[in-house]
Amino acid sequence: MMQKLLTSLLLVISTVPTLAQDRALLVGIDTYQYVSPLRGSKTDVEEMRQFIQKVWNYQSHQIRTLVDEQATRENILNSIDDWLIKGTHPGDRVFFYYSGHGYYIWDDNGDETDGYDETLCPVETKITSETMIRDDEIEARLRRLEGRKVMVVIDACHSGTVTRDLTKRKATPTIKIPVLKSQYFFERPKNLTRGSKPDGFISSSLDVIAYSAVAPNQVALVDTEIPYRGVFTRRFIEGVEKRLADSNHDGQVSHAELLEYTRTESQAYCDRHKHQCTARVLSPQLEAKPEVLAMDVRSTKVPNHSTTNSVLVHDNQANLQLEILPDDTFQVGDSLKIRIRSDQDGYFLLFDINSVGELTRLFPNEYSKREGRDGYVRAKTTVIIPTLDYGFKFTAQPPLGKGLLIALVVEDNLPEIQKLLPEAIKKQLPSQKAQAVLQQLRQQLNQTLPKYNKNEEVVNSPVRWSITVKNYEIVR
Repeated sequence: MMQKLLTSLLLVISTVPTLAQDRALLVGIDTYQYVSPLRGSKTDVEEMRQFIQKVWNYQSHQIRTLVDEQATRENILNSIDDWLIKGTHPGDRVFFYYSGHGYYIWDDNGDETDGYDETLCPVETKITSETMIRDDEIEARLRRLEGRKVMVVIDACHSGTVTRDLTKRKATPTIKIPVLKSQYFFERPKNLTRGSKPDGFISSSLDVIAYSAVAPNQVALVDTEIPYRGVFTRRFIEGVEKRLADSNHDGQVSHAELLEYTRTESQAYCDRHKHQCTARVLSPQLEAKPEVLAMDVRSTKVPNHSTTNSVLVHDNQANLQLEILPDDTFQVGDSLKIRIRSDQDGYFLLFDINSVGELTRLFPNEYSKREGRDGYVRAKTTVIIPTLDYGFKFTAQPPLGKGLLIALVVEDNLPEIQKLLPEAIKKQLPSQKAQAVLQQLRQQLNQTLPKYNKNEEVVNSPVRWSITVKNYEIVR
């Protein structure tokens, strides 16, 4: 009888579905053994722990933290292997957060276009390749998390302005560049100037949502205004928890909105603290699939309503102006024209999204290309579409209802954007495809481009673009 009872009990236990084993690993290092200390990283870990419990409902037993002397290379990698990988199953959430120094060393397997691997700096870092954690090592482990919902947040730099000798640089606990204490040996990269565009810390090919505090060749900073926390970490948490990043006020924070908010607020901090922000640019990065841009950061779901506004949220520093002539309400068959103008030179893009969500690219188009116009327009030049050379007029056509015109001006020449445009030159794209095209477009606009600062060092800067929209309605 007892044997039967035990057998039945084991059968019941074996048929109980496995509960989700969400896991988070939070790493923060202020006190390094051999390189310059930082301030605020341990605070970052504590605030991130509170944040993921409050907003993402992680339980305390699902969170592991490694701070200061705990955050050795061995402990970090073993915790990823055992805690995050072995401790989770497909469908579980996995979150990895790091606040501390970042650096780079030469690539040893030829997978980096610029010849360098980005690294995280454990507590025993000596600026030698064997003491740091390469991005390749992190990526290999992320690939073993297939099927999980993975997010990575890195508040560190991975190169910065490192053209000067690390033993001569003045150490400061509010700049996340490791400076070696003079009595210790360090291994120098072969070429301290990274002339080509550096790769990011996390590969965009992975099915992972990955945020970084800054672009490659930028320096991550510690916020000294509310001492002491990572500039990026503070804005990431506040943007989501307080919904400060909700620019369209729909009660949700999309990843596109969060990226825009952290970039705007990080750069505002840099502008207020130019003595600390020597590169003059802070550009947080997001590596993810285009469809992630529309997802709500708080719930990881895609809103049911149109996501156009949240995906293309951005400022209008070029003072881009958009008008519909003669008015913005039409009856079927009415003729109309569109007038656009910008205070900055750039490439104009004009899209129409009708009342059922179908997208049409209005400019540039096959007719403007016949005129030799690829979309580039000089500042303060008015463009009217269609011109007499088009040989036709725009007329209001069904479907009835409210539509949206979207005008952009891109001040930087991006061939990648041009590659996206031919797909949108068809007469119409269905609503599902339209959103995908806009998400791809925004992902290209999220890029940073390598530029030189006043010290002739390469510092990546965001693509310069502006957007404005205009609502219209077609009635009977």
